[in-house]
Amino acid sequence: MFNRGLSLDQAPPIDVVLRFFLTIAIFGVFAGVAMLTTDEGSVGIWEAPQTVAVVHLVLLGMVGMAMVGALFQMLPVMAGAPIRSPRYHARWIHALMGLGTLILSGAFYIPLPAMLHPAMAMLVGSLGFVVFLIFTKLLEVENKTASVKGMMAAVGALGIGLLFAVFTSLAFLGVDFGFGIETLRSIHLHFMLFGWIFILIASVAFQVVEMFYVTPPYPDTMRNLLPAGMLASLVLQIPVSVLWPKVAGLIDAVIAVLLLLFAIVSLMRFARRKRPVADATIKFWYTGLLSLVGVSVLFFIYKLTGLSSLFSMAALLFAAFVLSIIFAMTYKIIPFLVWFHLNSKGVMETPMMGDVVPMRRASIHLWIHWVFVAVALASVYWPFAWMVAGAILAIESLWYGYNLVVATRIYYNLKDKGMF
Repeated sequence: MFNRGLSLDQAPPIDVVLRFFLTIAIFGVFAGVAMLTTDEGSVGIWEAPQTVAVVHLVLLGMVGMAMVGALFQMLPVMAGAPIRSPRYHARWIHALMGLGTLILSGAFYIPLPAMLHPAMAMLVGSLGFVVFLIFTKLLEVENKTASVKGMMAAVGALGIGLLFAVFTSLAFLGVDFGFGIETLRSIHLHFMLFGWIFILIASVAFQVVEMFYVTPPYPDTMRNLLPAGMLASLVLQIPVSVLWPKVAGLIDAVIAVLLLLFAIVSLMRFARRKRPVADATIKFWYTGLLSLVGVSVLFFIYKLTGLSSLFSMAALLFAAFVLSIIFAMTYKIIPFLVWFHLNSKGVMETPMMGDVVPMRRASIHLWIHWVFVAVALASVYWPFAWMVAGAILAIESLWYGYNLVVATRIYYNLKDKGMF
């Protein structure tokens, strides 16, 4: 079952990963409620403080928790670089990330700019330590596979994104850097979305898609060049955005092509999988990858037409891509971890992975997710749909949380029945 480069000998305790994954649902509810209660005048305006609050609840609270939790699991498994005292580090990083995200989002939603100071201290402290911890561990890996190099690129992008988050916050509070806050915000978002989030998803996909779905491997050229190409494009965009802002759109076009390339190659992998059955997780993958295709296509149409509505739809589709992949991955990872850790303890009653989160319940989540994506896209033209999408996101998150809690209870109900 396990392909090249994977080792489970030094996997962290299951609660290290569960604390991050379970928090995804909590922040999903917060984000849904924030959307539901957004002032009508803020809907559709990405710079509006309440919209910025929703964006951070999703990207830091949901996506950030998923990414950091995945790194705690993937670092020893994919890179063979275990973290010392993983429980200790996971607890304080998780606590500061969670509290910092709530305070930051509240600072924008209320709004109360003074709250930005403690929020940034917590987030930069926790995520900055994640960058230091993960990057130094990856540097120690002797056999740096394409996925390891991709994780290094993603963590490096997170570090740069955090730096520009600090610059953006300072500019928001009145510090003059010599160029506009929009430039700082754009660089920050580019590194967080396409560097940290996209490169990490792609790097993990290079390993786990083949493992979980028995697909042909990704081409070595893509494994080696896609993360490096994306990171190089983002780094180049910093001076270009400051010195030649009109040229920055060309680099955006390169980024859009790289997104499209990953989506198409990934869809081809799934089309050639050896297990033809399409369960809910595969449909989540298809939803995410087709959304990513839509992001690239809409970007080019937006550049030709200048219609702001197309930009908004592309932004929403990128969110659909990321959330879809997170749901697909966690519905595979959590059942596997429950099975693996119970089996390692010698529990005779260890359930099959398919019984930890039955596909029937995951399929219900899939349908709710499809409705959420459709209604969120409709909000580009009908602002009231934004509030409806918020209610659906809250419902979706509650159902997702229920599925993960049930899986967690299975583990804790059986873990003391092992022979070891």
